[in-house]
Amino acid sequence: MAEQGGARRRLAGRGLASSRTRFERRAAAARRRPRLVAAVLAVVVLVAVLAVWLGWFSSALTASRVEVRGVPAAASGRVRAVAAVPLGGPLLRVDTAAAAERLLADKAWGRVTVTRALPDTVVISVTPRVAVLAVRNPQGEVDVVDRDGVAFRTVGAPPKDVPLVSSGAAQVTKAGVEAALQALGSLEPSLRDEVSGVSVSTADQVSFTVASKGKERKTVVWGGAGDGPRKAELVKILLPEPGSTIDVSVPSSPVTR
Repeated sequence: MAEQGGARRRLAGRGLASSRTRFERRAAAARRRPRLVAAVLAVVVLVAVLAVWLGWFSSALTASRVEVRGVPAAASGRVRAVAAVPLGGPLLRVDTAAAAERLLADKAWGRVTVTRALPDTVVISVTPRVAVLAVRNPQGEVDVVDRDGVAFRTVGAPPKDVPLVSSGAAQVTKAGVEAALQALGSLEPSLRDEVSGVSVSTADQVSFTVASKGKERKTVVWGGAGDGPRKAELVKILLPEPGSTIDVSVPSSPVTR
């Protein structure tokens, strides 16, 4: 019995020593942890300070070139000129937002992004607006308009293959552009070739003149966008009928007068 008791005391002593060792190791690790965290934070701060110094104050990351994407090389010069990106200074000091605002104010581009690319490049990506209508405005000028109704260029004559319309409004809205394109796109090609005098009202209502079979010109009141195929079919049916005006703005109740 005495031997068993001694064995138990020895085992208990070894267990106590093992627990004490584990406790001391954990305590030592806990004491080292703040020092490790402090060291990591110091490295992070040092890297941040170095990055700020390199980007904002040193000549290591100098803005020296502008790369233009989204337009042909021949048009990139205009993009650079309008953006007016200052070169020769620290890259991170380049005001990309201001450059983007200057480009958007020009209205020639629908989407613009200006970013920095290390070590020395300002990247400009633009999406040019596409002309879908040429609008003769109340002042007699011809404005080139995109699908959103944005007039982004004034020209002396409509570009090739861009329909010319007139408007009583200072600016044709997106709904007006949609209505005009739908009217022209819904008519049969042979009939569309006879269309002239397309007009978009301030209420986005479209009208035009078209020649009948006897070459007598009639006014077509198309109305707004919607029911394009039905309206086009009604125009074709009613064109030979008597009257100088065909009104299909409400296709369920077409009128000739």
